[in-house]
Amino acid sequence: MPIFTARVQVDPTVKDHWGIPVARLSGNRHPDDIETGRFLASKAEQWLKEAGAVLTWTALPGLVQRSGQHQAGTCRMGDDPKISVTNKNGQVHDIDNLFLADSSLHVTNGGFNPVLTIMALGFWVGHHITAGWKGKLT
Repeated sequence: MPIFTARVQVDPTVKDHWGIPVARLSGNRHPDDIETGRFLASKAEQWLKEAGAVLTWTALPGLVQRSGQHQAGTCRMGDDPKISVTNKNGQVHDIDNLFLADSSLHVTNGGFNPVLTIMALGFWVGHHITAGWKGKLT
């Protein structure tokens, strides 16, 4: 769940092996993320036991941000340029021939790895880019 105080900044002092500044994460997770994780873990444990599992264990996320996050959601899709960056096909409203096909279009991660949704968005946008080129490529 998005939370206003969460930030990703360029660290002014820490650098990686190649001398490039690293990302600094700050802020906390939203309490609803913990409750959602707890609910889903309980359901998963129930299903596993009904399927015959004898031993289960749970690892819930804490409130502190970690580097395992999936940053996303900076470019909302929509029909209204006042409240969105791209149209429903990933084309930027104010710049002809510029499409976005990455995690920026995915404005709400569900608390788990969003890679399949991001890949689907990439295929969706790619389809609309190529559909616009029909008859223009030779």
